[in-house]
Amino acid sequence: METLRVGGGVFRIPYSPDDADSARRVEQTLERAVPVAERWAAFSVPVDVHLHASHDALEAATGVRGMPWMRAWARYGSLDLQSPRSWSYGVASDLDLQTLLEHELTHCVMYQASAGRQAGVQRRIPLWFREGMASVTAGEYRGSGYDAIWRFYRDRGATGAAGDPLASPAVLVRALSRLVYGTAHLAFQFLLDHQGEERVRRVIFRMGEGLAFAEAFEEVMGLSVAAFEDAFRRHVLAQTWRE
Repeated sequence: METLRVGGGVFRIPYSPDDADSARRVEQTLERAVPVAERWAAFSVPVDVHLHASHDALEAATGVRGMPWMRAWARYGSLDLQSPRSWSYGVASDLDLQTLLEHELTHCVMYQASAGRQAGVQRRIPLWFREGMASVTAGEYRGSGYDAIWRFYRDRGATGAAGDPLASPAVLVRALSRLVYGTAHLAFQFLLDHQGEERVRRVIFRMGEGLAFAEAFEEVMGLSVAAFEDAFRRHVLAQTWRE
């Protein structure tokens, strides 16, 4: 097992002999990825980074199935990672690995800062906030763009489409994952553009003091989560993003 201190965090990397090279790559990449994730808060407890030899092994470890694109799963104090040597299109590039670790470590630091090992459930943090924060922080854009999101909202009434990528993404995330994750990224960036980073940090801090997400969001942002989501939908439908 390798143990590494980076920034405010301690990272432990248990690995099998077959993954010795991958463990070294992860260790080197953490040096670059941790400071990016700590944009929002410092790590407060160690993170165990578990390497899994295949996607099937990752699914077995996390219990998350039916998402073939998944390469990692983050929790409060752990990160399950499919070994970079076994990614479906070949060995992961250094940039691929760094982007993934920045994304997943952002989840870890948010869960830790918002308090409690079940913070994502207890505080009811919506998918658009937690996934949007991670993808914006990592500088990745892996989902649908504004045009596809606009078409979804434009046509939803006419087609009877179920779900909403903001308010009720669970029914969409498997069949329309690009729509859900693209909406999360753009909604979080919209929040940053209009409210600023410091208020986002304040929301996380207030959750750490015991508030649920909706309470912290409304207190800090001055509007409810539903009102923000409505504002983003209006932004999409009015196509002000084309300006």
